[in-house]
Amino acid sequence: MSSERPAAIYVRPSRVHGNGVFAAATISAGAFICDYKGELIDADEAEARDAARRKKSATDPIYIFRIDDENFLDATNVVRDNPARFINHSCDDNCEARWDPAEKRMKIFATREIPAGAEIFLDYGFELAGFFERPCHCGSKNCCGFVVAKFLRPALLKKIARHARARNKANLGE
Repeated sequence: MSSERPAAIYVRPSRVHGNGVFAAATISAGAFICDYKGELIDADEAEARDAARRKKSATDPIYIFRIDDENFLDATNVVRDNPARFINHSCDDNCEARWDPAEKRMKIFATREIPAGAEIFLDYGFELAGFFERPCHCGSKNCCGFVVAKFLRPALLKKIARHARARNKANLGE
């Protein structure tokens, strides 16, 4: 195991969604924040678990973290000593997740300085497919309205603009 010392953080209610993770003291850019702990599962199992969760409740939180196309971490049942599962998405994220294949650990690092008391945010990196099912409530000036990966936001905004133009034309009877 790595000797990295986790940052001082705590979990409390968030203005964005449910609980969030907050810096108890200033966290330097590049600093290790914590691990995202979970059961390592394959893509088929991740899809099955997500489908079962959706069947049970469309509003239950998702704690399945995508590592790559075939590997996922499911933190649904890992509640003790796992604050990372409460890190909310923001379109103005301040940390990133990095998979350590040697240690089989997902590590969370600050991408910029995070002041004491500030909420810690990740870019969840979701694909465009089904974006309308994932509204974003981060409130960031960079918010695109939906939880999608940063690199996909320009394409999403173009898609939304095309849809709005088509709807306006239909409403005007053109």
